[in-house]
Amino acid sequence: MRTNHVKAKLKAGEVSPGAWLSLSNLGTARLMSRIGFDWLTVDCEHTAQTPELMAAMVATIADSGCCAPIVRVPTNTVEWFKWALDAGAWGVVVPMVNTREEAEQAVSWCKYPPVGTRSIGGVFAPYGFGTVNRSEYAAAANDEILVILQIESPTALENLDDILSVPGIDVAFVGPNDMHATLGLTPSAEGAEPEFVAVMDKLKEAAKRYNVPLGMYCSNGEAALQRIQEGFQMVVTTSDASSLASAAALNLSTVASQATRPSTY
Repeated sequence: MRTNHVKAKLKAGEVSPGAWLSLSNLGTARLMSRIGFDWLTVDCEHTAQTPELMAAMVATIADSGCCAPIVRVPTNTVEWFKWALDAGAWGVVVPMVNTREEAEQAVSWCKYPPVGTRSIGGVFAPYGFGTVNRSEYAAAANDEILVILQIESPTALENLDDILSVPGIDVAFVGPNDMHATLGLTPSAEGAEPEFVAVMDKLKEAAKRYNVPLGMYCSNGEAALQRIQEGFQMVVTTSDASSLASAAALNLSTVASQATRPSTY
């Protein structure tokens, strides 16, 4: 059975770069999982997804043999946790975690008894980790699955100590757009406003107290490098949609800026 290289890197204090899948597309998942990212997150919160397509994308990523499939569930309810993990996901990103109770519930739904309340089942859960042995998977899953909680509201900031002290949390992941919006700022994946910087400082201090690695959505590689320098370990370097759009725009602008009319022979 494969071990979770992302979790191992984070525990060792190393950086783990990944990418976001905002397109509901198997071909995109297959292509992106062969590029060399540590992990890919299948976004089911802000993308029109079905459980079947999510499961197929998870399988496609896992079958690359080198990239960890992670799922951002649409909400903190048990159904999507079951569907994602039983499809073979190596972890879940849980949006809008605001209280200790919500954090505890998320951890519980990711862990088999006696640690949590995850139901044992799902034919393909072991396949995601490269084994068909369900007993082997069940024995190791609690240690291998990543529990990634998104911190993206003033309420979460007020409850940081309560949230980050919950056993079993692997990453505190910043949702920068929502955090900006809830602070009354213009939504941004980056941001250097004093209010936002103060929030980041508070989060870093709390994460350090409880030895919880930090993650963050970044719009591109340069922004990700900046966050790494600030202490973030699990960083989004791009998304499928933004990479497609930027590359297409660049190629179009190259032609449009240089070619006004065809050459004559």
